[in-house]
Amino acid sequence: MDSRIPTERAAVLIVGGSIVGASAALFLAARGITPVLVEKHTAVSTRLRAKLFYPRTMEAYRSVGVDQDVYAVQHSVPPADHAAVVTSLAGPEVRRWRLPAAEDFGDVSPCPSALVKQADVEEVVRAHARARGADLRFGHRFLRLGRHEDHVVAHVLDAAGKPYTVQADYLLAADGNSSAIREALGIGRSGSAVVSHVMEIGFTADLREVLDGRRLALAWTDAPERAFLSWNTAHDRGTVSVTYDPAAVDPAIAFDTERCRDVVSRALGLPASRFTVTGTRPWRMGGWVADSYRAGRVFLLGDAVHVTPPTGGFGANTGIQDAWNLTAKLVSVLRGDAGPRLLDDYEPERHAVGALTVEQALLRLDNRAEASAGSRPLLSEAAVAIGYRYRMSDVDADRGLPQADEPGRWRGEPGTRLPHTFLTGAYDGASTLDLVRDGRHLLLAGPEGHHWARAARAVDPRGAFLDVALLPRRADAGTLPAADLCGIGDHGAVLVRPDHVIAWRATQAAPDTTTALSEATRRVLRPTR
Repeated sequence: MDSRIPTERAAVLIVGGSIVGASAALFLAARGITPVLVEKHTAVSTRLRAKLFYPRTMEAYRSVGVDQDVYAVQHSVPPADHAAVVTSLAGPEVRRWRLPAAEDFGDVSPCPSALVKQADVEEVVRAHARARGADLRFGHRFLRLGRHEDHVVAHVLDAAGKPYTVQADYLLAADGNSSAIREALGIGRSGSAVVSHVMEIGFTADLREVLDGRRLALAWTDAPERAFLSWNTAHDRGTVSVTYDPAAVDPAIAFDTERCRDVVSRALGLPASRFTVTGTRPWRMGGWVADSYRAGRVFLLGDAVHVTPPTGGFGANTGIQDAWNLTAKLVSVLRGDAGPRLLDDYEPERHAVGALTVEQALLRLDNRAEASAGSRPLLSEAAVAIGYRYRMSDVDADRGLPQADEPGRWRGEPGTRLPHTFLTGAYDGASTLDLVRDGRHLLLAGPEGHHWARAARAVDPRGAFLDVALLPRRADAGTLPAADLCGIGDHGAVLVRPDHVIAWRATQAAPDTTTALSEATRRVLRPTR
């Protein structure tokens, strides 16, 4: 290493500052780990990307105090919670439906979905990450990586083009679907690199009169090209996307100025005098999962390891959940609460979810679910985005359970998210999920679980890593008691990870609660000693 090039030190370096990388920085910083993030772009992308964020994503943001700022953005713009097939945007609607993400999830989550532009969410997340101390460096370009047994070294150019290096314990690669880090590591992909070729045509237009107060977030035309239309919340800019066959046409020739103007005119139902074409961008719609999510101390997340078609709106949400899962583990390891072997669980947990999500997004593409003989059945959006289950390799009881189900059907099975209900008594108004705090594990016991509370103090006498809470006996009228939702009754307990996932469950009192809990925490935290 050139001694003339300055070297910095960081516990975690994040490469990529879009929604996934920025969320990872926020989740770490909110729990006392100061990450360094480098992103080659200087500002948030103005491209129209994700528009909806499911409740499980908003629960993660709720845990770090960001959810209300995201909802505030949503409340500041016209509501847009429907999609439609139209003859043209200005013409009659053929069919309209409410976006699945906009449905009422109040019975399974304290958080509604947020129907907000990704760019707006990124602004909120970046601001909170900075406020928590994250070192965010935009305009800094990652060049290459050196890997060692006990650290990594990243070579970076700063905004002025001057080189420096960052030596980090761990590197998180959130550098997108063409990830240079994944390619450098030689990690392959499984699935369809190209499902279809798409030409995205940008335009500016005043769409307020065209939309006429309709709560549309997006639309498709029914003929002749089945164009996909998307627009911003100001209703003055958007895109029309159409597929093409590169074997039959040269896109540079086929999509000349006249053709683009014609495509946009027919999709909008407006004369050319009412809009301006601003440019084109060809892209390839894919559906694939990387063969590995990790190489030593380098972890990949977001589009660097899975790419889904936009159907279902799963892409950004899945990436944010990668960050939520991984950062929870990193915090436990870096604090010394857990051994480094805990990080071995990231790949099997998230790879399985990534594969399921890509499959489900592909099933939704062009409504061709019936053409997918031999694959899994089409699941609801709630099951895919909220109700998935991590397979716990050391838990016998998880065998035979589905990988994903309607979230309201889970009853505290290990590997599933802690069931939500609003609590009474000492926790009046709090969700069960709110009891998991500050990146710590939680022992949640039934109302007669005082023996579990005593065991927790014996296992963790200084309260270093384990919080304890006893669920109230009462529930609101018509609501299942929280202990029954968790499958533990009055005398059992669950051990909940910082990412809200149940890692272990005792459905009743154990003969020796201290020994049982000690063995459970040892399996979950994988200490080196």
